[in-house]
Amino acid sequence: LQTEGEKRPDMLRQRICAGIKQAFHFQRNVYSDSSNGSAKVTALIAKSDGPKDGWETIFDAVIKESAIRNKKAQRQGLLKGIISLFEKDPDVKYSNADQLPMLAFASEILGNLPYTSLSDPLFIVYHSSCIAALDGQGVLTQFAELLGGDVCDPNSEEDDIEKLSKQGKFDAAQLGLEAKGAEFGQLCVEAARILPLLKLKQFLRKAYNISEARVTSYVPSEKELIHEKGISISDGPPFSFTMKSILDADGSINWSNSVKIYSSFRRMMRDAEADDVHVDPEPTKSPKRTAKRKRGGSDQVVEESSPKVSPE
Repeated sequence: LQTEGEKRPDMLRQRICAGIKQAFHFQRNVYSDSSNGSAKVTALIAKSDGPKDGWETIFDAVIKESAIRNKKAQRQGLLKGIISLFEKDPDVKYSNADQLPMLAFASEILGNLPYTSLSDPLFIVYHSSCIAALDGQGVLTQFAELLGGDVCDPNSEEDDIEKLSKQGKFDAAQLGLEAKGAEFGQLCVEAARILPLLKLKQFLRKAYNISEARVTSYVPSEKELIHEKGISISDGPPFSFTMKSILDADGSINWSNSVKIYSSFRRMMRDAEADDVHVDPEPTKSPKRTAKRKRGGSDQVVEESSPKVSPE
């Protein structure tokens, strides 16, 4: 695969996407969690780095052991191929809820690949922002239309559903939402498609110490800066994301999980908008390289972010 990738970069991009899907479905079919019988799928594997234990992704070798490591265009092609999995199919009205766990799996790969140039996490942040801005705003507007909110400014502040969910008092019947369950659930599927990218963007900015000013100034076509090469991820737990089911086995909406996703999506979209408005001053000195982090396991469970957790 690596040899062919050097000859035909487009082929490597296509095969990586196919490989991600196959790896995900293989794990889901072969492995299970004995505690509840659900599939236990992860893009991370344990490794031993001398005296230190840590984690790496199942596709680390594609970057480490091939010429793609030193070729920006090929790296970007590979990353864009993975990111394209999160894009909505223009030929269908709604995304497929069955694909959401696979997207969480893909986000783990993007969050934990061994990047050595800041241009790679910046590239991911850039395209994640584009998808969130284009698709996310549309989903917020559709939610507002369905729920009778302000379609002109659909996410200016926390709404009643978010407040009730936070208090543990949400009741679909009391809010008159039961008749809208099917459409609300489908919109939550769209929100859940974007949610891993929002969390991934937050994670990469923190893990690689990327300022908002650098995010704002970045364009994919720019040349790699010398002082941004040779970077490594900061110490901390690896990125992970787990998505709970929005629809039950009979196809009916799971209100508890759906409302958590709805609330997390709205909150993170507001946070992303605030980040876009606020620009940090550009540092006068070249950023220091962060200490290489041990890809150690973590108990981190963020119900919306590390998604080894479901969004809250």
